[in-house]
Amino acid sequence: MTIKVIDTDVLVIGSGAAGLRAAIEARRRGVEVLLASKSVTGLANCSIFSGGLFTVAVGEMTKEEHFAMTIVAGKYINDQRLVEVLVDEATSRLPELQEYGVKFAMRDGGCRVINGSFPTQGAGLINPLTKFAKDAGVKMLESTMITDLSSDENVNGAFGFNVLNGRRITVNANAVVLATGGAGQTYRRNDNPARMTGDGYVMAYEMGLPLIDMEFIQCLPIGCAEPGYPMFMLLVPPSILQCGVLQNIHGEDIVNKYSLDPKLAYSTHRDAWTIAIAKEVYDGRGEDDTILLNLTNLPKDLREHQFVQFLSELFKGFPALTKPMHVTPLMHTFLGGVQIDEKCRTGLPGLFAAGEVTGGIHGANRVGGNALTECIVYGARAGQYAAEHAKTTPKKQADKAWVKQKLEKINEIERREPSNLGNPKLVKSRIKKIMWEKAGVIRSQQSLTGAQAELTQLRDENLPKIYGKKPYEVRAALEAINLFNVASLVVKAA
Repeated sequence: MTIKVIDTDVLVIGSGAAGLRAAIEARRRGVEVLLASKSVTGLANCSIFSGGLFTVAVGEMTKEEHFAMTIVAGKYINDQRLVEVLVDEATSRLPELQEYGVKFAMRDGGCRVINGSFPTQGAGLINPLTKFAKDAGVKMLESTMITDLSSDENVNGAFGFNVLNGRRITVNANAVVLATGGAGQTYRRNDNPARMTGDGYVMAYEMGLPLIDMEFIQCLPIGCAEPGYPMFMLLVPPSILQCGVLQNIHGEDIVNKYSLDPKLAYSTHRDAWTIAIAKEVYDGRGEDDTILLNLTNLPKDLREHQFVQFLSELFKGFPALTKPMHVTPLMHTFLGGVQIDEKCRTGLPGLFAAGEVTGGIHGANRVGGNALTECIVYGARAGQYAAEHAKTTPKKQADKAWVKQKLEKINEIERREPSNLGNPKLVKSRIKKIMWEKAGVIRSQQSLTGAQAELTQLRDENLPKIYGKKPYEVRAALEAINLFNVASLVVKAA
């Protein structure tokens, strides 16, 4: 099979908000830009499935308040230089989005994009950015999984393959921006799209780059865990949470038991809510790994609330007002990742990173709305500095021996015979189970040691047999390997 070779100035890997914003900025600065995405541009990412919320110092919120909120929520371990940039530049980056066709409704402390609907509220952000990038001349390399980075003192490109036809691809680039998002699929209970498998973490780690804060994950506290229904976040209004609807199997009101503030459940106190719910399950007061959202005794005036109407419409056939619903925290985002400086530079010249693939900004807990703010601020910065680097760096071809080595990695997966031990779907499922049960919200030395032992067994017994006959199966196999590597890093860090 021939290898397709593409030359560009800047390669952006990932088509979420950070990747699109980086591509737009780099292109605006006069360089050729190629954006690679594992699926159709704009779809294989968390941004489009986000709530479309930005936290920015506008209205009554000052920059000092935004900074303090971010640092306090992050348990004071944030990289404060990165937070200063986030807070300071967010106010100027927000109006730029309107130039790209993004519409939003302002409020004190931020805004929310419009023209999106559940479950893709973020479409009001991603669709305009995608259109603007294409119109600006950003070239798209769709349905392509980038598997490895190439380096000769400077990063000079990448290797990957088309997940539809299997064609191998080498990209020669003067600079590369990692914007691959996180690895929510590492955990059994999560609200991430299927392609969030930590590809960027693994590529960076294999290049010898430091990852920081990988032990910190953030869950959204209340997510649907009803058998037969999809997992997604439930934004239960404070007025309903105050009515004792969040219960353990004994009917105890969890909000009252832990003195939780319903107004902060989805903003600065996600961690406290998540820990409270997880503790109920851990101490045996849950049903399997869930608790209950019991709306059966809601006051009459709240039974007509739009949230209840939403549930009734969404859960066709589920009697939400007469039968308790199973809920649980859902793994939402990784808080750690590739270490960067204020210019989005990594420890490898020519490699920049932005978005959830990076660590340091949020510390141990993230403020709701700061994720998309991070994407537009640091996405723009990554694009700017990658373009500047590309203009002053001569292009180099990828080493032929290196390309041959990466080609053989995929060929070997294709040659293996199918087996249960090497089934990518089963391997992924086992990793998710191990991580959710032993390295999730509630952890101990014993549980982490157990997770490490099970992952070691999986490495020895399953990974050498992992196979993929068709291109999409090869993608699944490589994603399973990436999930294993991410899981191992999380356990080791924890």
